[in-house]
Amino acid sequence: MELYGPFLVLAVIIALTILVIVRGGRNYALERSVEQSEFGSPTAFRGTLVVEESQPGAYLRLRKSTKEARRLQFWYVWIIGSGRQARFDQLIFDGARRSVEMAARNKLTNVPFSEFSAVRMCERAVGRGGGSLWHLELLRKDGRVTSFVSSAMGDRQGMFEQTASVAKVVSKLMGIPVQVFVAGNTWTPGWPPRNRATST
Repeated sequence: MELYGPFLVLAVIIALTILVIVRGGRNYALERSVEQSEFGSPTAFRGTLVVEESQPGAYLRLRKSTKEARRLQFWYVWIIGSGRQARFDQLIFDGARRSVEMAARNKLTNVPFSEFSAVRMCERAVGRGGGSLWHLELLRKDGRVTSFVSSAMGDRQGMFEQTASVAKVVSKLMGIPVQVFVAGNTWTPGWPPRNRATST
């Protein structure tokens, strides 16, 4: 038995890794949900920026204007952050000017909507209780990715719906689709819905 113990442990680790890979990745059922469902006002969103103004189809302003938003951004960037993190102080999606204005550390950048191809919602696992947080990213046509806001940590489905409300507003304003990627190491029985489509 002692001889087989290490091989058994290795087999379990490999099986769990495969399960995580299979459960994670792009989720077309959730993408259809974002397209077809209403998620309420984006002002309910809680994260590293606050939705201060939203005019459907015309204008969206997000700003790091509350203590909670500043605390979350500091926590994600400097304490638990890995990979791309949202570090903006303010973003303005202006439908009339067809551009997004990004402000960070007194640096202002304007980028035309035409440079972007998609809004991405990417889930990051948080804990065993099925909780998660979501990053919103803008995918440029040249392949570069700009993370612009992260949700608070919380109930997996609830945080998805809050974040989807912002993604949907941005998508409609910019005229680009929403892509949804889920984390395979977050466990919630029966959610997210299973994919029924395998093609993009």
